[in-house]
Amino acid sequence: MQLKVTIWNLEHSGKLIDPHPTSQILDRRDRVRTTIDSIAPDILCLVEGPKGEQAISSFCLDVLGGHYLPVLLKQPGDILGYRDSEYQIAGTQWIWFLVRNSITQNCRLQSPEVWQSFVNAKTWEVHHWGREDTSRHSHYRHPQVMIYRFDNGLEIELIGVHLKSKINKEKILWDEFNNLHGNYLAMALETRVKLATEARNIRQYIDAKFSQLAKPGIMLMGDCNDGPGQDYFENLYLFFDLIGNLQGEVLLAEKFFNHALFDCDADLRWTAKYRDEILNIPESRNPLLLDHILMSQALCSDIFPLNVNEHAGKVEHEAFARGNAGSNSKTRTSDHRPVSCVLT
Repeated sequence: MQLKVTIWNLEHSGKLIDPHPTSQILDRRDRVRTTIDSIAPDILCLVEGPKGEQAISSFCLDVLGGHYLPVLLKQPGDILGYRDSEYQIAGTQWIWFLVRNSITQNCRLQSPEVWQSFVNAKTWEVHHWGREDTSRHSHYRHPQVMIYRFDNGLEIELIGVHLKSKINKEKILWDEFNNLHGNYLAMALETRVKLATEARNIRQYIDAKFSQLAKPGIMLMGDCNDGPGQDYFENLYLFFDLIGNLQGEVLLAEKFFNHALFDCDADLRWTAKYRDEILNIPESRNPLLLDHILMSQALCSDIFPLNVNEHAGKVEHEAFARGNAGSNSKTRTSDHRPVSCVLT
């Protein structure tokens, strides 16, 4: 027995459910379905999913042929979309858990209000680097928590996230000493600080789980808009990295999270490529690991019926490449590669 979990940022997936699809949309639908069929996940955490219950239900039917069902907050008797506001996600890029029909009875979605109760806050103060003034921040796309129940009654939590984007549209300015200055620098630092506080909020929720259970089974997954290590801004100005905030303190061993790609080949440990405007690195030479699956230590032991063993995680480069063979900018499935982890 095994359980395959996959995270995929499916770029602008809401466009795939156009009621009057063009030939390009139909082509892209086929590529998405082919890619997911090739990966064959039991649980798919979809990032940049369509907005609202009606839209994701249409996506599962029109794009995935009804082979997967969304795990919703919808209650018996509710009309689809009645509870859309309860997901507490702004914008058009939503987070969804899609599961095989055969395991829907094992899955349920937790209300974001539970999360906020555990961390005692819906918003939090942000103290920007080197400034005395503060502002308040919150999750623009609130993390979604799906609970999977094994047949023996034990449960694990899967946390789907899509953290703040680092897109910066301010003009890049350099001074006479080749140092960044102006609005671009200010925006870059502000964005990264907010991104880090979102990660800290996630860790607060995880810490709350450790106050309830000695060894909780937790998988954290999604597009974190950042990867391990420090980029230009973190190295020169902030001196921390996002993944360190998510993984926790290594000396608190029982609370430290392992990364599913820890033992993946280093050359394959990336999920997207973008041009670095600051360092002038072209897209083709700038592979980034933005999409992550991390898990608590309990899932790497024999506590649960299924465990994360060595070489359990991988970036689905092969399935992605096959699905996009012969595609163009209009029919490409996504700008992100999926990441999978198999529990056995």
